[in-house]
Amino acid sequence: MNKILIFAALFSLLILGCKKKEKSSEASLSGVYELEKQMLDRGGKDSTIKRTQVKIYTDRNYVYASIVPDSSVGFGVGTYTLDSANRLKEHSIYTSRALDSSLTYNLEITRKPGGYTQVIPDFATVKGVKYALKEDYKKFQPADSSVLDGLWKMERTYTIKGKDTIPTNVTQYKIFWGGHFIFIHRFVQNKEKNIFKNGFGTGVFTFSNDTLREEEQISNYRLLQGNKFTVKVTMNGHDEYTQVINSATNGQSVEIYKRVK
Repeated sequence: MNKILIFAALFSLLILGCKKKEKSSEASLSGVYELEKQMLDRGGKDSTIKRTQVKIYTDRNYVYASIVPDSSVGFGVGTYTLDSANRLKEHSIYTSRALDSSLTYNLEITRKPGGYTQVIPDFATVKGVKYALKEDYKKFQPADSSVLDGLWKMERTYTIKGKDTIPTNVTQYKIFWGGHFIFIHRFVQNKEKNIFKNGFGTGVFTFSNDTLREEEQISNYRLLQGNKFTVKVTMNGHDEYTQVINSATNGQSVEIYKRVK
């Protein structure tokens, strides 16, 4: 009798464990997505917004980057949670507009074959008119995983020219997932430190034998878009890495990243 009870208890735990795994899988939006359509509902009147946008969700973080026809760049970085009813809550860490101010967005997700649709029902209210934002995304096929997979923040960067070491004042995040990457950054452009530029790049990558190979597919920088780069990377444990880029004209650029947990 005792053996039967023990077996039943173990079986129950096994079922519960499976259910937890299923729930965990359902509560993840991990993947790489490209915006297909963006619609703004303005008091019942729809208008389409022209925007190129890519978004990556890991198991807990996200990064999106976009560009519109006038070349304005927008981006956001943060964490997210997704419940079993497909209610998505995004907590921003850094955005192109609000910078490091903490913001929370509540979205409704509808999964579909090859992607998903998201709606922000309370996107904004202007002069008593309620705005809702709807976005359709298609999902890219995932590639191999990598030790770089996850969200990283650049802690320090500098350029070496001859005997000079020149630090760079820039805020930059980078995310790797399923063979794809996005970097976003904001840096000062003048001595007075009151003019800034936003930038991003996204594409595919492979990482092996301390060598990172990237192919830039979308970027606001013409020199990057469509080009391939090979970068030497040194892993400093699991949560830090250093990359070195050598240029005949710009010297040696060193970037140090730490994992965002």
